[in-house]
Amino acid sequence: RSARAEYVGPEPEMGKVYSGKITGIHDFGVFLEILPGAEDGSTPGCEGLCHVSELHVERVRNCPGFVASLNTEELEVKVLGKTDKGKLQLSRKAVLEDRGVGGNKGGKRNYGQGKQNRKSAEQKSDVSAPKAEMSDEEVSAIAQAIQEVKDL
Repeated sequence: RSARAEYVGPEPEMGKVYSGKITGIHDFGVFLEILPGAEDGSTPGCEGLCHVSELHVERVRNCPGFVASLNTEELEVKVLGKTDKGKLQLSRKAVLEDRGVGGNKGGKRNYGQGKQNRKSAEQKSDVSAPKAEMSDEEVSAIAQAIQEVKDL
């Protein structure tokens, strides 16, 4: 197998956001070309991997399906750094977090928060909402309607 041609353009800046063209989608992540190669095709563009764990703030279980649902050929990604082998590490999740999209940075979910929020909402409604009272006339009209339905 022949050696792959190397990218010869300017080095990408660490921490900078690039719009990358999707060049490959796999179960483990997405390959993106963030800097173009030579126009005549003699040298490839600068390519990196956005790992499946760096695609979104929430867990992505099906990488090809998730990318297909985005319905785009380009993704905005941040350059995180390089691996030991010199490969570029990219993150879409970092771009989303910088924009305030999605969960908290620790990746920890707040299981059980729903119950706490429901309780506090119930307590608030008990305090602030006035009790609805019905007149004797309204109560007897409802009782009569129920009786008529039973008689059917």
